[in-house]
Amino acid sequence: MTIPIIDSFRKGLALFDAGQFHPAHDAWEDGWRAAHGPRRAVLQTLILWAAALHQQQRGKAEGARRLLAKAMKRLGTSSALGLAADDLRDALADSWAQLDAGAAVVTPCLQALCAEAPDDFVELDHRSQCPYCGEPVLVSLDAEASTGATYVEDCPVCCRPWTVVVSMGDGVTVQLKRGDE
Repeated sequence: MTIPIIDSFRKGLALFDAGQFHPAHDAWEDGWRAAHGPRRAVLQTLILWAAALHQQQRGKAEGARRLLAKAMKRLGTSSALGLAADDLRDALADSWAQLDAGAAVVTPCLQALCAEAPDDFVELDHRSQCPYCGEPVLVSLDAEASTGATYVEDCPVCCRPWTVVVSMGDGVTVQLKRGDE
Protein backbone atom coordinates (compact mmCIF):
# COMPACT_ATOMS: atom_id res chain seq x y z
CA MET A 1 0.00 0.00 0.00
CA THR A 2 1.39 3.41 -0.99
CA ILE A 3 1.08 6.30 1.45
CA PRO A 4 -0.06 9.48 -0.34
CA ILE A 5 2.66 12.10 -0.68
CA ILE A 6 0.87 14.73 1.40
CA ASP A 7 0.22 12.28 4.26
CA SER A 8 3.89 11.31 4.20
CA PHE A 9 4.91 14.98 4.24
CA ARG A 10 2.63 15.82 7.19
CA LYS A 11 3.77 12.82 9.23
CA GLY A 12 7.45 13.58 8.60
CA LEU A 13 6.94 17.25 9.40
CA ALA A 14 5.48 16.49 12.85
CA LEU A 15 8.22 13.96 13.64
CA PHE A 16 11.00 16.27 12.43
CA ASP A 17 9.82 19.20 14.56
CA ALA A 18 9.61 16.83 17.56
CA GLY A 19 13.30 15.99 17.08
CA GLN A 20 12.54 12.45 15.90
CA PHE A 21 14.78 12.65 12.86
CA HIS A 22 15.12 8.97 11.93
CA PRO A 23 11.32 8.36 11.96
CA ALA A 24 10.85 11.62 10.01
CA HIS A 25 13.34 10.33 7.42
CA ASP A 26 11.35 7.09 7.10
CA ALA A 27 8.00 8.91 6.79
CA TRP A 28 9.29 11.20 4.02
CA GLU A 29 10.90 8.31 2.22
CA ASP A 30 7.45 6.71 1.82
CA GLY A 31 6.24 9.82 -0.03
CA TRP A 32 9.49 10.27 -1.94
CA ARG A 33 9.03 6.89 -3.62
CA ALA A 34 5.80 8.13 -5.25
CA ALA A 35 6.84 11.74 -5.85
CA HIS A 36 8.08 13.33 -9.06
CA GLY A 37 9.54 16.67 -10.08
CA PRO A 38 9.88 19.42 -7.47
CA ARG A 39 8.07 17.37 -4.81
CA ARG A 40 10.65 14.61 -5.15
CA ALA A 41 13.57 17.07 -4.90
CA VAL A 42 12.12 18.74 -1.79
CA LEU A 43 11.34 15.42 -0.11
CA GLN A 44 14.83 14.12 -0.88
CA THR A 45 16.27 17.31 0.61
CA LEU A 46 14.19 16.79 3.76
CA ILE A 47 15.26 13.14 3.95
CA LEU A 48 18.92 14.11 3.76
CA TRP A 49 18.41 16.87 6.36
CA ALA A 50 16.72 14.44 8.74
CA ALA A 51 19.51 11.90 8.21
CA ALA A 52 22.10 14.62 8.91
CA LEU A 53 20.43 15.60 12.17
CA HIS A 54 20.12 11.95 13.16
CA GLN A 55 23.88 11.59 12.61
CA GLN A 56 24.44 14.73 14.68
CA GLN A 57 22.34 13.24 17.51
CA ARG A 58 24.61 10.18 17.39
CA GLY A 59 27.71 12.40 17.77
CA LYS A 60 28.82 12.01 14.16
CA ALA A 61 29.29 15.66 13.19
CA GLU A 62 31.35 14.96 10.05
CA GLY A 63 28.70 12.61 8.66
CA ALA A 64 26.07 15.24 9.45
CA ARG A 65 28.02 17.88 7.51
CA ARG A 66 28.35 15.59 4.47
CA LEU A 67 24.60 14.91 4.48
CA LEU A 68 23.76 18.61 4.88
CA ALA A 69 26.00 19.38 1.88
CA LYS A 70 24.12 16.76 -0.16
CA ALA A 71 20.79 18.23 0.97
CA MET A 72 21.83 21.72 -0.18
CA LYS A 73 22.96 20.37 -3.54
CA ARG A 74 19.80 18.27 -4.04
CA LEU A 75 17.46 21.17 -3.27
CA GLY A 76 18.63 23.35 -6.14
CA THR A 77 15.79 25.77 -6.91
CA SER A 78 12.94 23.38 -6.15
CA SER A 79 9.97 24.72 -4.20
CA ALA A 80 7.05 22.44 -3.39
CA LEU A 81 4.78 21.28 -0.58
CA GLY A 82 4.51 24.86 0.70
CA LEU A 83 8.27 25.12 1.20
CA ALA A 84 10.14 27.84 -0.70
CA ALA A 85 13.62 26.83 -1.85
CA ASP A 86 15.26 29.97 -0.42
CA ASP A 87 13.64 29.48 3.01
CA LEU A 88 14.60 25.82 3.07
CA ARG A 89 18.17 26.65 2.03
CA ASP A 90 18.38 29.25 4.85
CA ALA A 91 17.13 26.67 7.39
CA LEU A 92 19.71 24.14 6.16
CA ALA A 93 22.44 26.78 6.49
CA ASP A 94 21.23 27.55 10.02
CA SER A 95 21.48 23.86 10.92
CA TRP A 96 25.00 23.82 9.50
CA ALA A 97 25.95 26.92 11.55
CA GLN A 98 24.55 25.35 14.74
CA LEU A 99 26.51 22.20 14.01
CA ASP A 100 29.73 24.17 13.41
CA ALA A 101 29.16 26.09 16.64
CA GLY A 102 29.18 22.77 18.49
CA ALA A 103 25.52 22.74 19.44
CA ALA A 104 24.65 19.54 21.26
CA VAL A 105 21.30 19.38 19.48
CA VAL A 106 20.36 21.26 16.33
CA THR A 107 16.77 22.48 16.70
CA PRO A 108 15.07 23.29 13.43
CA CYS A 109 11.39 24.20 13.15
CA LEU A 110 10.21 23.13 9.74
CA GLN A 111 6.49 23.89 10.17
CA ALA A 112 7.33 27.58 10.53
CA LEU A 113 8.75 27.50 6.98
CA CYS A 114 5.53 26.25 5.37
CA ALA A 115 4.07 29.06 3.26
CA GLU A 116 0.60 27.58 3.61
CA ALA A 117 -1.04 24.93 5.71
CA PRO A 118 -0.53 21.40 4.38
CA ASP A 119 -4.34 21.02 4.54
CA ASP A 120 -4.52 23.41 1.57
CA PHE A 121 -2.78 20.91 -0.71
CA VAL A 122 -4.66 18.89 -3.25
CA GLU A 123 -2.87 16.18 -5.12
CA LEU A 124 -3.51 16.07 -8.82
CA ASP A 125 -2.50 12.87 -10.53
CA HIS A 126 -2.42 12.70 -14.31
CA ARG A 127 -1.82 9.57 -16.30
CA SER A 128 0.29 10.10 -19.37
CA GLN A 129 2.84 8.36 -21.56
CA CYS A 130 6.60 8.82 -21.69
CA PRO A 131 7.48 10.61 -24.94
CA TYR A 132 10.59 8.43 -25.26
CA CYS A 133 9.76 4.86 -24.28
CA GLY A 134 5.96 5.07 -24.52
CA GLU A 135 5.42 3.53 -21.07
CA PRO A 136 2.42 4.73 -19.07
CA VAL A 137 3.46 7.13 -16.27
CA LEU A 138 1.77 9.03 -13.48
CA VAL A 139 2.56 12.73 -13.06
CA SER A 140 1.63 14.17 -9.64
CA LEU A 141 1.24 17.92 -9.15
CA ASP A 142 0.59 20.25 -6.22
CA ALA A 143 -2.54 22.37 -6.52
CA GLU A 144 -0.37 25.49 -6.58
CA ALA A 145 1.51 24.11 -9.60
CA SER A 146 -1.70 23.49 -11.48
CA THR A 147 -2.05 27.17 -12.37
CA GLY A 148 0.74 26.80 -14.89
CA ALA A 149 4.21 25.38 -14.49
CA THR A 150 7.03 23.95 -16.52
CA TYR A 151 9.70 21.72 -15.03
CA VAL A 152 11.97 18.81 -15.95
CA GLU A 153 11.37 15.32 -14.59
CA ASP A 154 12.95 11.96 -15.42
CA CYS A 155 10.94 9.02 -16.68
CA PRO A 156 10.73 6.40 -13.91
CA VAL A 157 11.09 3.67 -16.55
CA CYS A 158 13.76 4.79 -19.04
CA CYS A 159 15.26 7.65 -16.96
CA ARG A 160 15.26 10.13 -19.85
CA PRO A 161 14.30 13.73 -18.96
CA TRP A 162 11.01 15.17 -20.14
CA THR A 163 9.67 18.66 -19.80
CA VAL A 164 6.35 18.70 -17.96
CA VAL A 165 4.08 21.55 -19.09
CA VAL A 166 1.03 22.26 -16.93
CA SER A 167 -1.65 24.58 -18.25
CA MET A 168 -5.16 25.68 -17.33
CA GLY A 169 -8.08 25.79 -19.69
CA ASP A 170 -11.09 23.56 -19.33
CA GLY A 171 -9.39 21.89 -16.38
CA VAL A 172 -5.74 21.09 -15.88
CA THR A 173 -3.74 19.83 -18.86
CA VAL A 174 -0.41 18.06 -18.43
CA GLN A 175 1.82 17.61 -21.45
CA LEU A 176 5.12 15.72 -21.53
CA LYS A 177 7.67 16.87 -24.08
CA ARG A 178 10.95 15.31 -25.09
CA GLY A 179 14.04 17.17 -23.97
CA ASP A 180 15.24 17.36 -27.58
CA GLU A 181 12.07 19.08 -28.88
